[in-house]
Amino acid sequence: MSTVNLVPLGLGELLDRTFSVFRKHFWLFAGIMVLPQGLLVALQIIVQVLLGVVALQPHPQNPQAVAQSMRLLLGAGVASLGILIPYYIVYAMALGATTHALSEVYLGRTATIRESYRVILRSVWKILNVIFSILIRVFGFFFLVGILFVVVMGGMAAMPKSMIWLTVIMGLVVLLGFLASIILAIIFLVRYSVAVPAVVLEKVSARQALKRSVALSKGFLWRLLLVGFLMVMIHMVIVSLCQAPFSVAGILLVVKGARPGLWLTIPSLLVGGVGATATSPLLMISFAIAYYDLRVRKEGFDLQWMMAHLDDNETTPLSTQALPSAEGSDRLEESSISAMVLLTLITGGIYVPIWFLIRRKAINSLRSSDKLQSAWLCFALLGYAHTILVGLVKNLNWGSWANVGYLLTIVRPPLLLLSAIIVIVSCFKVRSILLDHLAPREQSMFSAGARLQQDDEISSLATFFLGIFYLQYKINRLIDRLNASEGGQGEIKSPLSPALPPSPAIS
Repeated sequence: MSTVNLVPLGLGELLDRTFSVFRKHFWLFAGIMVLPQGLLVALQIIVQVLLGVVALQPHPQNPQAVAQSMRLLLGAGVASLGILIPYYIVYAMALGATTHALSEVYLGRTATIRESYRVILRSVWKILNVIFSILIRVFGFFFLVGILFVVVMGGMAAMPKSMIWLTVIMGLVVLLGFLASIILAIIFLVRYSVAVPAVVLEKVSARQALKRSVALSKGFLWRLLLVGFLMVMIHMVIVSLCQAPFSVAGILLVVKGARPGLWLTIPSLLVGGVGATATSPLLMISFAIAYYDLRVRKEGFDLQWMMAHLDDNETTPLSTQALPSAEGSDRLEESSISAMVLLTLITGGIYVPIWFLIRRKAINSLRSSDKLQSAWLCFALLGYAHTILVGLVKNLNWGSWANVGYLLTIVRPPLLLLSAIIVIVSCFKVRSILLDHLAPREQSMFSAGARLQQDDEISSLATFFLGIFYLQYKINRLIDRLNASEGGQGEIKSPLSPALPPSPAIS
């Protein structure tokens, strides 16, 4: 059975663990999402086919043609409704199955697609209840604002021109109400972000799950909001990149006066469905891991888990896998921060992913279960290099190079966004590796609490804002301890507090 590593997670560590679990069990989570995404793609194809038939109807002024078009549109609506209902049911099952599968692999057990769906069948109506309860609360604000808008518009139409100032005030009230409804809707979504994990893993009712989510997320709303935003953006960017060639081809056809046909639309939907299947689980995985992290922080779930598995010889809770320490040439070296800043400015940011690639072997040799992956760093390098490539190609403003430059400009924002996310996650992964290597080798029931206190040794805030420059600064200061033959031989001690006492033995 796999090692269970329940420790309080920083934001970067939570993101890193999300991507690590998703990468290791990609086919499991992607397989769970195949069914709902397949239904959604089928719905989109049916709608596109029927709309294409309507657009090809001859003689639009002919009453018979208009009637036939209306029948086709009605058929499209009925077909959409007939697929949407099972889609939402299957999607709710997929959310629950993803949560169950994540829980199994996160706690060191095995999971399968079939077993995850089978277990979740008993909770599917509770999950649907949670989803629709959240939607009713969220869209209730927009409904109220819509009523306010209608009332204000009616009042503005009846007002004389001499009271134009009152009209302006009422318009501002509507605008502020709309902005307030958006903010409140986002707050509600974040407050209920771990309600589905509560339903699936705690077997509580939908009402209790909503209350549990509110209690657990209190004080961590900004963190959950950022996690959800990043996962949604990654999903949208990947789907957009998958569909980008077809979108560019469609734009070129429209510019030439032609209309994109089904031969272009259907492949675009299929490829987009593949991208959505591959990235849809990320949001639910991140919230499920955040659920465990919140329980560790607020309820001591790590200790509960350890006490429940004291006699389990197959599981070693709250431990970090011991790995070889740095040897030979795989050693971290001091570097000048000013030189790094200069190189970053000269290369237009390209040096940032190069910093990770140069030090990856030495960092991975430290005593930690986390590792830097070269594939993601190479993608980030491509994203940063793309900025310079766009500038070079744009200067070749002739022939086919003009279209190439246009295409590169379109994909530039999502590539830069993904590259920035990869760099941030890599920074926090390096921070986690350094903390693991410097942490005490002996593990005990208080290891998670000790790790939480030791996290201040390498600031998460400075890691987020200063990135590789702050990490190199810390490496320069801790170089002797990082390159020690035994790794971190003792605890990280704060200069303002004594060392933690040894944990009592448990017999």
